[in-house]
Amino acid sequence: MPKSEENVLTVISEQLKATGMNYYLQRDIYDVNDAIKESLKNNPSKTGGTGGGIPDVTLLFRYDDEPWVVFVENKSSKDKMGKYGNSGLIDNYTKDGKLSFKTVISKYALNGACYYAQNAYNDTDIKNYLVIGVCGDEDSTKAYSIDIRVYIITSDTNGEAIEYKNFQDFSFLNKENLDTTMRGVKESHLSDAQREELLAKSEKSIDDKLTGLNQKMRDDYHIDAKWRINMVVAMILAGMGDRNAGVPPLKVSDLKGSAEEDNTDADIIIRKIKSLLSKRSIPGDKREHIVLEVTRTIKLNASFNEPDESGETVNKKLYTEIQGEILPFVENRLLDFAGIVYNKVTDWMGLADDEKNDVVLTPRYVVDLMVKLTKVNRDSYVWDFALGSGGFLISAMHEMLKDARNNEETLDGGLKAKEKHIKEKQLLGIEKRSDIQMLAILNMLLVGDGSSNIINTDSLTKFEGNYAYPKSTEKFPANVFLLNPPYSTEGNGMIFVKKALGMMKGGYAAVIIQDSAGSGRAAGLNQKILEHNTLIASIKMPIDIFIGKSSVQTSIYVFAVGKTHDAKHMVKFIDLRNDGYARSNRRKSGNDVNLRDVDNARGRYAEVVDLVLYGRSYLDLFTEDEYVEDTIDPKSGADWNFDQHKKIDTKPTLTDFKKTVAEYLAWEVSNLLKGQAEEDAKQGKK
Repeated sequence: MPKSEENVLTVISEQLKATGMNYYLQRDIYDVNDAIKESLKNNPSKTGGTGGGIPDVTLLFRYDDEPWVVFVENKSSKDKMGKYGNSGLIDNYTKDGKLSFKTVISKYALNGACYYAQNAYNDTDIKNYLVIGVCGDEDSTKAYSIDIRVYIITSDTNGEAIEYKNFQDFSFLNKENLDTTMRGVKESHLSDAQREELLAKSEKSIDDKLTGLNQKMRDDYHIDAKWRINMVVAMILAGMGDRNAGVPPLKVSDLKGSAEEDNTDADIIIRKIKSLLSKRSIPGDKREHIVLEVTRTIKLNASFNEPDESGETVNKKLYTEIQGEILPFVENRLLDFAGIVYNKVTDWMGLADDEKNDVVLTPRYVVDLMVKLTKVNRDSYVWDFALGSGGFLISAMHEMLKDARNNEETLDGGLKAKEKHIKEKQLLGIEKRSDIQMLAILNMLLVGDGSSNIINTDSLTKFEGNYAYPKSTEKFPANVFLLNPPYSTEGNGMIFVKKALGMMKGGYAAVIIQDSAGSGRAAGLNQKILEHNTLIASIKMPIDIFIGKSSVQTSIYVFAVGKTHDAKHMVKFIDLRNDGYARSNRRKSGNDVNLRDVDNARGRYAEVVDLVLYGRSYLDLFTEDEYVEDTIDPKSGADWNFDQHKKIDTKPTLTDFKKTVAEYLAWEVSNLLKGQAEEDAKQGKK
């Protein structure tokens, strides 16, 4: 360490001593918490070398009965405080996504401290960190003045460092100031810009990792496409563990390539999955179904369980790859992890073109819109007949739980029981493909639910409306239906709507579908639907909201269930093609990558909900040209789209007249000048 940095460190040490905090300089590193010490030892140094690294100063303390770790790095020059991303986040990476050890992490105080903290966040159970950069300058009296910049890393910041405050000394850690400091720390959150930056970075990274994983499964491990999703789900379930339930993640070293009966790598993975599912209180028959799917994939395929010349099985190689490259993304709260995997299935499977068009994720902001349009609350019973990754059920579950927690009746001793009932009895999803069903189950487990009815069957021909877990003749009392159907099925998918609404007694439904379904493609089905249901609203969506469907125009249709459509009923038609979001390169990206709010998108989506639920009086951001109330013919079934009801005013206004006259006069003057120029040219005038 240069002499100037030693001098700054002396100032830091003196000030920390005055706080009364326990702190550790580099020479005292072995007194630090064992887990933190192991993380520091097992990761590369700040320059990228082996043998680990040691922060200049490390502090540990408890607040509100939670452990906090503080890493301090110092530099002698104030221009070496930090290198940042576009929205003020600490940026430790090169343009190609690799850690920049030599030119960033080792050169800037905050970047070095952040590097240590993020490693510890990922490696240990401790999830609360203060990242502190200190820079000092020597004045004319040889004294050092220091600048202190504090960033925060917690589970609420998704493991990313966000800025807290700047200080001139360490008195903010004094006993009398600690409450004020920590209140401020806990009130700090990611800004919208930071959240979008992190989301874009994370989704691109996991997208790249999944692409590479698929290539390895195909070229190196020779795993047939039909097994890939189930294998990935199995490895994730074994590796995610549940520390709160006493189920540690599977270690790579536990897989030894044994040929001993009931002790092969597959057996060890399956036992870990069983343990997780048991601790999560998954119903017995559902647990058996998951284990059966895993077993027939990783165990009954004998080639996956046979050691090669190095003594490693395909199961171990794949688990090693997933543990190192994929599992770190599983706990990322910003990501719809299973949804992103769902978006990759067209690369993982040999699907026909129409199937590829069917296997597409509904963006989260559209899912959330449809949940709000159907008035989901704590008493809703929600089902989806073409489940995919489970996004509709997850969004609905969050809305139901939030409503339960905000309700005085459930808060008074009954909240836990209500939450349990919501997860076990009020959600049902059906998925025809067994591998996609496993992905949906994983998604529900990742968001804290493993008890909902996720059924692997054909919803059109084999589903009779009953609960599946536990199996019974009890009907699911659905009052909310949400759907993005396979567009290759009858009526672009309206056949699903007809069946589901025919099994409901009341409530609301929302379907996002090719709007050709509302302009004639599904006319017969639509006529049948309107015999017992009312079309409330038709919302024309942006043409580029779906990855892989850039040229498909869709609309959302909203229904009141169980009420025959009256020919005099005014339907609300909304043009949401200008939704306020800018999108770019979406075909190559994750769910919401490169999605930027450029024109009050959040406000526009909120206004759509108000317009559908409460009517024209809430018209604000949208123009009169974008909102129409009009009737439809219940006997037609081909007049459901906005463009068919847009009012075109053919009566000229005074403004139109003035514009036309101005354009005519400009044309006349232009012709006169042109003629004069030609005459002058003939006479040789300049």
